[in-house]
Amino acid sequence: MDEVSEIQKAIEIKRSELNQAGDKYGHCSDLVLRKSQELDDLLNVYNKKFVKNRAAE
Repeated sequence: MDEVSEIQKAIEIKRSELNQAGDKYGHCSDLVLRKSQELDDLLNVYNKKFVKNRAAE
């Protein structure tokens, strides 16, 4: 699996975890906020590595 596919898969998994936690604990719980921050971190990595590089091409 290439790096793009790996990060995309990690984003999908984290988004699913976030949605499940939100449904179970409410959208303002500490767990949900932590999952949201983790998803943000993954999205930032993806954008820095892949989106910005494509815009420069």
